[in-house]
Amino acid sequence: MKAMLHGHGSDSLVSGWQVSGTLFARSAFPYTVIDYKETGNLAGNNFFGTVYAVPVGPLGPPSSCGKGAAIPAAPNPCQAPQSLVLADGTTIPNPNALFVQSGCETGFNTGTLPGPAGACSGPAVSFAQGRNRFRAAPYFNTDLTILKNTKIPGWENAVLGIGFQFFNVFNHPNFATPDNATSDETFGQIIVTSQPPTSILGSGLGGDSSARMIQLKVQLKF
Repeated sequence: MKAMLHGHGSDSLVSGWQVSGTLFARSAFPYTVIDYKETGNLAGNNFFGTVYAVPVGPLGPPSSCGKGAAIPAAPNPCQAPQSLVLADGTTIPNPNALFVQSGCETGFNTGTLPGPAGACSGPAVSFAQGRNRFRAAPYFNTDLTILKNTKIPGWENAVLGIGFQFFNVFNHPNFATPDNATSDETFGQIIVTSQPPTSILGSGLGGDSSARMIQLKVQLKF
């Protein structure tokens, strides 16, 4: 009886299992708010740097950035929208915006606020945003592999492994950096998920899916 348990009997059901996994966790990456409209305007004057958006006043602590900023709802964007749409369809500058309207810069770290005559007709301001002033969402991901290895009778040293691999086993959403261009309608909103470090879809477009994925794994060792 003892020989059977350690040989070919019940022992074959409980031995040979392999469980492994990976855990990835990091803090949020920093980002800078950019005025790409002004950047494009200056390109015509042979300036090919990036123009940081000018704050309307001293910047306080960064707001949280995560699930509430994801489209299409985005009830809590990472940045206050630059414009508001009124009931009659009219678009006006948002009085709570943290940055001057796109294209209202009058120099580096200087610009003009909205006024009665238009988005750039108000008083001048001069505040520096600084590089990497804000933070995007943090990242957390867990992968898991469960594999059963079985020795093939009559084939010396041959082992057949069958199991499953779970990518993002907890189906935890991970969000990428929000839209940081003040000239975009989606400014402050998260429009894509973050690229996982491991994925069955590879990298690049299509590999940026953070949803849970499961694949069957079969391997033969001999």
